[in-house]
Amino acid sequence: MIGSWALKARVEEHLGAALAPDFFDKAEKYARRKLNLCNERAGRGEDGYGDEYLVLLTADTVREMAFSEYTMIRSAEIMAARGKAAEA
Repeated sequence: MIGSWALKARVEEHLGAALAPDFFDKAEKYARRKLNLCNERAGRGEDGYGDEYLVLLTADTVREMAFSEYTMIRSAEIMAARGKAAEA
């Protein structure tokens, strides 16, 4: 199975962006857990979904996490703006 550094390099190449180490670590852990779960449910052992799928899965996880962060930040901005409008 591909190591963390090689996975990070391939995911960054796939996405065309550098990733902060802490952010990538969270995405990698989640993606590896999802991959293991997929392989278990499919009854796959050594011939399970491999490195290529893990790269795609990790890239998708990065996108999902980034979008989630964006929506949380944007929601806080909207709520703050509504609070200021109500005070006026």
